[in-house]
Amino acid sequence: MKEYSALRNRIGYGIGTIGRDMVAAMVSLYLMFYVTDVLRMSNETLASLTVIMVFMRIFDGINDPFMGTLVDSTQTRWGKFKPWIFGGAIVWAIFHVLMFVDTGLSGVPYLIVFTLLYLGWEISYTANDIAYWSMIPSLSRDQKEREK
Repeated sequence: MKEYSALRNRIGYGIGTIGRDMVAAMVSLYLMFYVTDVLRMSNETLASLTVIMVFMRIFDGINDPFMGTLVDSTQTRWGKFKPWIFGGAIVWAIFHVLMFVDTGLSGVPYLIVFTLLYLGWEISYTANDIAYWSMIPSLSRDQKEREK
């Protein structure tokens, strides 16, 4: 392992972070706008969506350590991080698009579909995110270099 990270590796890592965070911010910023102003869901459905999203965030906090253990125990010819980063990104992108597709459903059927899609989005994001941030210690043995 090299004792330093090349400038291009640091720049590439930073650019990857920007791209990932822009996609995550899209859901944070526009999902509720999409549901309220585009799909025009009822107040009852919106209240249920809020509860579902709160429980999903709690689930996210619980499943992160499990995903970290899973990523850490992965042994492939591509390493322990790349399969989760690439696989998570592909699945995450699919769920991301599906969450913004008008299925024509409303009420309970929509809530079921939304829950499944949001759960898939959350798990695939976690797979990508945990692997991505776990990669930092592998970039260099020098702590000062990793902090750049």
